[in-house]
Amino acid sequence: MSFHFLSQQIIATMDTHVRFRVLLDHIVKKVSFPEMPTLQELIKGVQETFAISEDISLQYKDTDFDDFFTLTSTDDLKDKDTLKIIYVEPPTLILSNINCDSTLNSSLVEMAFEKSSQCSSSAESDDTVILPPPHPTTPMHQPWPREFPLPCFSYTTEMALKQGMIEYEKDGTLPCHNKCFPHLKTNILECLADAMYTYTAYANDTQRYAVAEALVNKYPCLREPGSFNGLYGWQQSLKYKVGNYRTKLRALGVPEVMINTLKQKSSDKQAKNVKKAKKCESNYFPPVPAWETPESLEITRVQLLAETKKKNNDQVINDLMSQTFSLRRQEVLSEGSNVATLL
Repeated sequence: MSFHFLSQQIIATMDTHVRFRVLLDHIVKKVSFPEMPTLQELIKGVQETFAISEDISLQYKDTDFDDFFTLTSTDDLKDKDTLKIIYVEPPTLILSNINCDSTLNSSLVEMAFEKSSQCSSSAESDDTVILPPPHPTTPMHQPWPREFPLPCFSYTTEMALKQGMIEYEKDGTLPCHNKCFPHLKTNILECLADAMYTYTAYANDTQRYAVAEALVNKYPCLREPGSFNGLYGWQQSLKYKVGNYRTKLRALGVPEVMINTLKQKSSDKQAKNVKKAKKCESNYFPPVPAWETPESLEITRVQLLAETKKKNNDQVINDLMSQTFSLRRQEVLSEGSNVATLL
């Protein structure tokens, strides 16, 4: 009897992990924890599972009302509960015009002129050279948007989609039965791959799903009849098209994808891990600007070291840091510099 009771205790102790069924639109995943997490730990785990960088809140399904309620504490949760992801709207800044009389305007102009004179004299006394605005920064990735904006397709593609929507609304005809559909699909995928690279070179499943969903929502005629949601084929096509797009970038020498090139590998060594941006990291390995060279960036880096010893020149330092960002990333990723060297 005691042995049976002890066995039940051991089984109960081993089976203490908590599992949740998490919903994001049409995507359903299981998230597990070794024990009941706190609210912040739960949100962080969900963000990592779905590769979400934006702020989110969670809702749990209440069994009494059979509806979702905002989750404020994990005390209301139990094993195998259903959760729903809700994006948190970012704060919006609204600017409005303020009518000021001429007297106030003139006084503000005088105050601004005096302040500018003081700053100018202070800068001259500190022997700081004010540089002109630098060249535009290197084209860098932007954070992944909450709703993927579809790019503008070519004129022929737009006309084909317009005709496809007319036929679809008329009798439900899908353009996939048209002879020109393979060329149409290729043009669409190329434009989408180019637009996706604006945000990341290594799109994950969730991001490819968002792109396919945005495409089919705007053009229902592109829905695939053989897919359970009309999107699966587009997701797979995007996966291979983005891979081909990276191959083209690699041939052009783009550092972000060149760093993952492995031309030769001995049989007794493991393949290198793919180096790519982590969560919330938009710009992983930007290329050197077209108007710069490694030698000119090294000169700028030496100038940056000299500027750090001066006062009241934060803007100058920020501009020089932006100019040399690609050089620093190359030292960290390609050369494997240690911390002591970087400092």
